[in-house]
Amino acid sequence: MAAKIKLTPKQTQVLVGSVVLVGALGFVYFKYFWQPISERIATAKAGIEEVEGKIGKAKAMAARLPQIQREIVVLNEQAADAEKRLPKTKDVPAVIDTVAGLARKHRVDLANFTPGAQAAKQYFIEVPYQITASGSFHDIGRFFSAMALEERIFSVRNVTVGGLGSREGTINVTFALIAYQYKG
Repeated sequence: MAAKIKLTPKQTQVLVGSVVLVGALGFVYFKYFWQPISERIATAKAGIEEVEGKIGKAKAMAARLPQIQREIVVLNEQAADAEKRLPKTKDVPAVIDTVAGLARKHRVDLANFTPGAQAAKQYFIEVPYQITASGSFHDIGRFFSAMALEERIFSVRNVTVGGLGSREGTINVTFALIAYQYKG
């Protein structure tokens, strides 16, 4: 049972005014205090999440850094090894020293060493040298084998066996020695 309360017009005005004032104060509080602070909090939370994401990525990359550094060391070693096998320069003195050293080691006499015209291929340049040598058949074979096993890449082409050499048991051989140079 609801009790009927009788309000005077003055009390009704005060009650309605109070409700309107509380509503107006609530609107002002929401519009000028609650809503801007809520937006700033939401923006700050989004910024924090973005920064935390970047921190997570940075930590993951930092964790991979030692592995990447090891890979770089290995790749640099491989590049240095490849540079020895396929140098970027012609380096004729090194070729002459290598060939002369192997010839002495395998008792092969070099009579002629003539550089030829370079031939460019897709990834490398062939640098030919026309060589005339003499030695025993087996010494020449060991010399060719040693050239093939050298650190720098060489190949022997167009081998022509001439006549007998100036020493007994030797033969004269003419061949093209191809040294390779990196084109990059």
